Amino acid sequence: MPPTGIAAGVLSALSFGAGDFAGAFAARRAGALVVVAGTHAIGLMALLVAALIVRPPLPDAGAILFGVGAGVAGMIGLAALYRGMSLGSMGIVTSLSGAGSLAIPLVAGSVLGATISWVQLLGVACAAGAAAAASGASSDDLGRRALILAVVAALGLGAWYVLVDAAARLGDPLWALVFSRTTSAALATALAVGRVERSRFPVRIVVAAGLFDVAGNGLYVVARDLIPIGLAAALTGLYPIVTMILARVVLGERLTRLGQAGVALALLGIVLISAGA
Repeated sequence: MPPTGIAAGVLSALSFGAGDFAGAFAARRAGALVVVAGTHAIGLMALLVAALIVRPPLPDAGAILFGVGAGVAGMIGLAALYRGMSLGSMGIVTSLSGAGSLAIPLVAGSVLGATISWVQLLGVACAAGAAAAASGASSDDLGRRALILAVVAALGLGAWYVLVDAAARLGDPLWALVFSRTTSAALATALAVGRVERSRFPVRIVVAAGLFDVAGNGLYVVARDLIPIGLAAALTGLYPIVTMILARVVLGERLTRLGQAGVALALLGIVLISAGA
Protein backbone atom coordinates (compact mmCIF):
# COMPACT_ATOMS: atom_id res chain seq x y z
CA MET A 1 0.00 0.00 0.00
CA PRO A 2 1.54 3.38 -1.02
CA PRO A 3 2.95 5.16 2.06
CA THR A 4 2.27 8.47 0.31
CA GLY A 5 -1.48 7.78 0.38
CA ILE A 6 -1.42 6.91 4.07
CA ALA A 7 0.62 10.03 4.82
CA ALA A 8 -1.88 12.13 2.85
CA GLY A 9 -4.76 10.67 4.87
CA VAL A 10 -3.02 11.41 8.17
CA LEU A 11 -2.10 14.94 7.07
CA SER A 12 -5.70 15.48 5.98
CA ALA A 13 -6.87 14.59 9.49
CA LEU A 14 -4.28 16.96 10.97
CA SER A 15 -5.46 19.77 8.67
CA PHE A 16 -9.19 19.26 9.33
CA GLY A 17 -8.63 18.94 13.07
CA ALA A 18 -6.51 22.08 13.23
CA GLY A 19 -9.00 23.94 11.02
CA ASP A 20 -11.95 23.02 13.25
CA PHE A 21 -10.05 24.06 16.36
CA ALA A 22 -9.00 27.38 14.81
CA GLY A 23 -12.53 28.06 13.56
CA ALA A 24 -14.13 27.30 16.93
CA PHE A 25 -11.49 29.32 18.76
CA ALA A 26 -12.17 32.29 16.48
CA ALA A 27 -15.94 31.84 16.92
CA ARG A 28 -15.56 32.42 20.65
CA ARG A 29 -14.40 35.95 19.85
CA ALA A 30 -16.18 36.93 16.64
CA GLY A 31 -19.24 34.62 16.38
CA ALA A 32 -19.83 31.48 14.32
CA LEU A 33 -21.46 33.10 11.26
CA VAL A 34 -18.72 35.71 10.94
CA VAL A 35 -16.03 33.03 11.11
CA VAL A 36 -17.79 30.76 8.59
CA ALA A 37 -18.04 33.71 6.20
CA GLY A 38 -14.32 34.38 6.55
CA THR A 39 -13.09 30.79 6.33
CA HIS A 40 -15.31 29.94 3.37
CA ALA A 41 -14.26 33.10 1.52
CA ILE A 42 -10.62 32.00 1.93
CA GLY A 43 -11.49 28.51 0.72
CA LEU A 44 -13.46 29.88 -2.24
CA MET A 45 -10.49 31.90 -3.45
CA ALA A 46 -8.30 28.79 -3.37
CA LEU A 47 -10.93 26.76 -5.27
CA LEU A 48 -11.34 29.46 -7.93
CA VAL A 49 -7.58 29.49 -8.50
CA ALA A 50 -7.69 25.69 -8.88
CA ALA A 51 -10.60 25.96 -11.35
CA LEU A 52 -8.67 28.48 -13.45
CA ILE A 53 -5.68 26.14 -13.57
CA VAL A 54 -7.52 22.85 -14.18
CA ARG A 55 -10.33 24.33 -16.34
CA PRO A 56 -12.89 21.52 -15.87
CA PRO A 57 -15.93 21.46 -18.19
CA LEU A 58 -18.80 23.67 -17.05
CA PRO A 59 -21.60 21.78 -15.24
CA ASP A 60 -25.26 21.74 -16.23
CA ALA A 61 -28.11 23.34 -14.28
CA GLY A 62 -28.82 20.20 -12.25
CA ALA A 63 -25.26 19.96 -10.98
CA ILE A 64 -25.25 23.66 -10.10
CA LEU A 65 -28.53 23.29 -8.18
CA PHE A 66 -27.17 20.42 -6.11
CA GLY A 67 -23.98 22.41 -5.50
CA VAL A 68 -26.01 25.38 -4.24
CA GLY A 69 -28.02 23.09 -1.96
CA ALA A 70 -24.78 21.63 -0.63
CA GLY A 71 -23.57 25.14 0.14
CA VAL A 72 -26.67 25.93 2.21
CA ALA A 73 -26.38 22.67 4.15
CA GLY A 74 -22.65 23.10 4.66
CA MET A 75 -23.03 26.65 5.97
CA ILE A 76 -25.65 25.57 8.50
CA GLY A 77 -23.58 22.56 9.56
CA LEU A 78 -20.32 24.44 9.99
CA ALA A 79 -21.92 27.38 11.81
CA ALA A 80 -23.58 24.94 14.22
CA LEU A 81 -20.28 23.10 14.67
CA TYR A 82 -18.28 26.24 15.45
CA ARG A 83 -20.97 27.57 17.78
CA GLY A 84 -21.31 24.24 19.58
CA MET A 85 -17.55 23.90 19.98
CA SER A 86 -17.34 27.45 21.32
CA LEU A 87 -19.96 26.68 23.99
CA GLY A 88 -19.11 23.19 25.18
CA SER A 89 -16.45 20.52 25.03
CA MET A 90 -14.65 20.71 21.69
CA GLY A 91 -13.76 17.02 21.84
CA ILE A 92 -17.34 15.85 22.36
CA VAL A 93 -18.93 18.23 19.84
CA THR A 94 -16.47 17.57 17.00
CA SER A 95 -16.46 13.78 17.47
CA LEU A 96 -20.26 13.55 17.61
CA SER A 97 -20.75 15.77 14.58
CA GLY A 98 -18.09 13.79 12.70
CA ALA A 99 -19.71 10.43 13.42
CA GLY A 100 -23.23 11.71 12.74
CA SER A 101 -22.29 13.40 9.47
CA LEU A 102 -20.97 10.07 8.15
CA ALA A 103 -24.11 8.22 9.26
CA ILE A 104 -26.42 10.59 7.30
CA PRO A 105 -25.09 9.66 3.82
CA LEU A 106 -25.20 6.01 4.87
CA VAL A 107 -28.90 6.28 5.71
CA ALA A 108 -29.58 8.25 2.53
CA GLY A 109 -27.83 5.59 0.46
CA SER A 110 -29.83 2.86 2.15
CA VAL A 111 -33.09 4.64 1.30
CA LEU A 112 -31.96 4.80 -2.33
CA GLY A 113 -31.18 1.08 -2.39
CA ALA A 114 -27.50 0.93 -1.46
CA THR A 115 -26.27 -1.98 0.65
CA ILE A 116 -25.01 -1.29 4.17
CA SER A 117 -22.42 -3.68 5.57
CA TRP A 118 -22.61 -5.08 9.08
CA VAL A 119 -19.42 -3.15 9.90
CA GLN A 120 -21.14 0.11 9.01
CA LEU A 121 -24.22 -0.82 11.02
CA LEU A 122 -21.97 -1.42 13.99
CA GLY A 123 -20.45 2.01 13.36
CA VAL A 124 -23.89 3.64 13.41
CA ALA A 125 -24.63 1.85 16.69
CA CYS A 126 -21.38 3.25 18.11
CA ALA A 127 -22.40 6.74 17.00
CA ALA A 128 -25.75 6.34 18.76
CA GLY A 129 -24.00 5.13 21.89
CA ALA A 130 -21.66 8.11 21.72
CA ALA A 131 -24.64 10.48 21.58
CA ALA A 132 -26.16 8.80 24.64
CA ALA A 133 -22.88 9.01 26.57
CA ALA A 134 -22.37 12.65 25.59
CA SER A 135 -25.91 13.45 26.69
CA GLY A 136 -25.17 12.01 30.10
CA ALA A 137 -21.92 13.96 30.31
CA SER A 138 -23.63 17.28 29.43
CA SER A 139 -25.13 18.20 32.76
CA ASP A 140 -25.39 22.01 32.45
CA ASP A 141 -27.37 24.24 30.08
CA LEU A 142 -24.36 25.18 27.95
CA GLY A 143 -23.40 21.52 27.59
CA ARG A 144 -26.89 20.58 26.45
CA ARG A 145 -27.00 23.47 23.96
CA ALA A 146 -23.61 22.37 22.60
CA LEU A 147 -24.93 18.82 22.21
CA ILE A 148 -28.00 20.04 20.28
CA LEU A 149 -25.73 22.10 18.03
CA ALA A 150 -23.56 19.00 17.46
CA VAL A 151 -26.65 17.18 16.18
CA VAL A 152 -27.53 20.11 13.90
CA ALA A 153 -23.93 20.13 12.65
CA ALA A 154 -24.11 16.40 11.91
CA LEU A 155 -27.34 16.83 9.94
CA GLY A 156 -26.02 19.82 8.00
CA LEU A 157 -22.61 18.35 7.19
CA GLY A 158 -24.15 14.96 6.41
CA ALA A 159 -26.55 16.61 3.95
CA TRP A 160 -23.55 18.43 2.45
CA TYR A 161 -21.85 15.08 1.74
CA VAL A 162 -24.98 13.78 -0.01
CA LEU A 163 -25.64 16.92 -2.07
CA VAL A 164 -22.05 17.64 -3.09
CA ASP A 165 -21.66 14.00 -4.17
CA ALA A 166 -24.78 14.36 -6.35
CA ALA A 167 -23.37 17.59 -7.84
CA ALA A 168 -20.04 15.89 -8.57
CA ARG A 169 -21.71 12.92 -10.24
CA LEU A 170 -23.79 15.17 -12.49
CA GLY A 171 -20.91 17.47 -13.34
CA ASP A 172 -17.36 17.87 -12.05
CA PRO A 173 -16.09 17.51 -8.45
CA LEU A 174 -14.16 20.79 -8.55
CA TRP A 175 -17.17 22.76 -9.82
CA ALA A 176 -19.33 21.06 -7.19
CA LEU A 177 -17.03 22.42 -4.50
CA VAL A 178 -16.86 25.86 -6.14
CA PHE A 179 -20.64 26.30 -6.26
CA SER A 180 -21.04 24.86 -2.78
CA ARG A 181 -18.42 27.18 -1.30
CA THR A 182 -19.71 30.20 -3.25
CA THR A 183 -23.19 29.67 -1.81
CA SER A 184 -22.02 29.07 1.75
CA ALA A 185 -19.66 32.06 1.72
CA ALA A 186 -22.32 34.38 0.26
CA LEU A 187 -25.06 33.19 2.62
CA ALA A 188 -22.85 33.38 5.72
CA THR A 189 -21.65 36.84 4.71
CA ALA A 190 -25.23 38.08 4.23
CA LEU A 191 -26.24 36.73 7.65
CA ALA A 192 -23.12 38.14 9.31
CA VAL A 193 -23.69 41.72 8.12
CA GLY A 194 -23.79 44.00 11.14
CA ARG A 195 -22.25 41.37 13.42
CA VAL A 196 -18.60 42.07 12.62
CA GLU A 197 -16.56 43.94 15.20
CA ARG A 198 -13.15 44.71 13.71
CA SER A 199 -11.50 44.84 17.11
CA ARG A 200 -12.72 41.31 17.89
CA PHE A 201 -12.20 39.71 14.46
CA PRO A 202 -9.13 37.41 14.62
CA VAL A 203 -7.98 37.73 11.01
CA ARG A 204 -4.96 35.44 11.27
CA ILE A 205 -6.86 32.66 13.01
CA VAL A 206 -9.72 32.83 10.47
CA VAL A 207 -7.27 32.73 7.54
CA ALA A 208 -5.50 29.75 9.15
CA ALA A 209 -8.83 27.94 9.60
CA GLY A 210 -9.75 28.53 5.96
CA LEU A 211 -6.37 27.33 4.66
CA PHE A 212 -6.37 24.26 6.90
CA ASP A 213 -9.85 23.36 5.62
CA VAL A 214 -8.80 23.64 1.96
CA ALA A 215 -5.62 21.67 2.66
CA GLY A 216 -7.65 18.95 4.34
CA ASN A 217 -9.89 18.62 1.30
CA GLY A 218 -6.93 18.50 -1.08
CA LEU A 219 -5.02 15.94 0.95
CA TYR A 220 -8.11 13.73 1.23
CA VAL A 221 -8.45 13.76 -2.58
CA VAL A 222 -4.79 12.69 -2.86
CA ALA A 223 -5.28 9.90 -0.31
CA ARG A 224 -8.46 8.70 -2.02
CA ASP A 225 -6.59 8.38 -5.33
CA LEU A 226 -3.69 6.40 -3.85
CA ILE A 227 -5.29 4.07 -1.29
CA PRO A 228 -8.73 2.42 -0.89
CA ILE A 229 -11.42 5.04 -0.27
CA GLY A 230 -12.53 3.35 2.96
CA LEU A 231 -9.03 3.60 4.42
CA ALA A 232 -8.65 7.19 3.21
CA ALA A 233 -11.96 8.16 4.83
CA ALA A 234 -11.09 6.32 8.04
CA LEU A 235 -7.73 8.10 8.34
CA THR A 236 -9.21 11.51 7.55
CA GLY A 237 -12.13 10.82 9.88
CA LEU A 238 -9.75 10.74 12.85
CA TYR A 239 -9.52 14.55 12.76
CA PRO A 240 -11.52 14.95 16.03
CA ILE A 241 -8.51 13.52 17.87
CA VAL A 242 -6.43 16.45 16.60
CA THR A 243 -9.08 18.95 17.69
CA MET A 244 -9.33 17.29 21.10
CA ILE A 245 -5.55 17.33 21.62
CA LEU A 246 -5.34 21.01 20.67
CA ALA A 247 -8.22 21.83 23.02
CA ARG A 248 -6.43 19.98 25.82
CA VAL A 249 -3.00 21.56 25.19
CA VAL A 250 -4.07 25.11 24.29
CA LEU A 251 -7.22 25.54 26.38
CA GLY A 252 -6.66 22.97 29.12
CA GLU A 253 -9.97 21.27 28.31
CA ARG A 254 -10.73 18.13 30.31
CA LEU A 255 -13.37 15.47 29.73
CA THR A 256 -15.31 13.47 32.30
CA ARG A 257 -15.13 9.68 32.16
CA LEU A 258 -18.52 9.61 30.44
CA GLY A 259 -17.38 12.27 27.99
CA GLN A 260 -14.25 10.26 27.21
CA ALA A 261 -16.42 7.20 26.56
CA GLY A 262 -18.59 9.26 24.19
CA VAL A 263 -15.58 10.50 22.24
CA ALA A 264 -14.11 6.98 22.01
CA LEU A 265 -17.39 5.52 20.73
CA ALA A 266 -17.79 8.33 18.18
CA LEU A 267 -14.25 7.82 16.85
CA LEU A 268 -14.82 4.07 16.64
CA GLY A 269 -18.06 4.76 14.77
CA ILE A 270 -16.23 7.00 12.29
CA VAL A 271 -13.62 4.31 11.60
CA LEU A 272 -16.19 1.50 11.23
CA ILE A 273 -18.52 3.50 8.95
CA SER A 274 -15.59 4.58 6.77
CA ALA A 275 -13.87 1.20 6.69
CA GLY A 276 -17.07 -0.55 5.59
CA ALA A 277 -17.36 1.63 2.48
